[in-house]
Amino acid sequence: MSRILLLFLFLSLRLSAQVIPPAEPIEEPEENDKEPQVLFEKPKPAWRQNLHYGGNIWLGFWGAFYIDASPMAGYDVTGKGTIVGLGASFIYQGAYKQSGNLAYGGRLFARQAVWRNFFAQGEFEMMNASATNFYNSELNETGRKWGGSPLLGIGMYQNRTRSQNGSFISVMYNIGSPSYGFISPQSLGGNGSPFVIRIGYFF
Repeated sequence: MSRILLLFLFLSLRLSAQVIPPAEPIEEPEENDKEPQVLFEKPKPAWRQNLHYGGNIWLGFWGAFYIDASPMAGYDVTGKGTIVGLGASFIYQGAYKQSGNLAYGGRLFARQAVWRNFFAQGEFEMMNASATNFYNSELNETGRKWGGSPLLGIGMYQNRTRSQNGSFISVMYNIGSPSYGFISPQSLGGNGSPFVIRIGYFF
């Protein structure tokens, strides 16, 4: 009898040892403990990567109030810095207690990367302004008129990445002077100089 009890006790211990304990519940991590998910940005389409925009802006208060806002947009047709595009110009000049003058127009341009952050640019600008703002204005001519100006110049982006974008400064030459073309208020040296300075930004 004692042997049967010992055998029964031995078997019960073996069975209890084989009982699998219940699994502990897995705690969900709190919102603050969750690892941030990395979201990958979709690459831009090729046509958007080749699209550039920006323009020139100039604001002055010396002698008279002067503002020039010239937006521009272009497309890199080669993917290697050959940009063609369109632009517009809005120029206002006014003095204290005097009526101001407004000049406006559009332009076609082509910009080519030359070396590092330097570029060459050619454009044709068509402006509507007071007749006295043109090289070919006649004596005592009044009113407003349209006139075209071919310009050619070189510029430099103000960056160290050698990329063709960012803030820039350029000097353009009005090929039409002194026979025809718009006399820019941004001319270097004044007095109808054919050299025009431009400052702006290009994305």
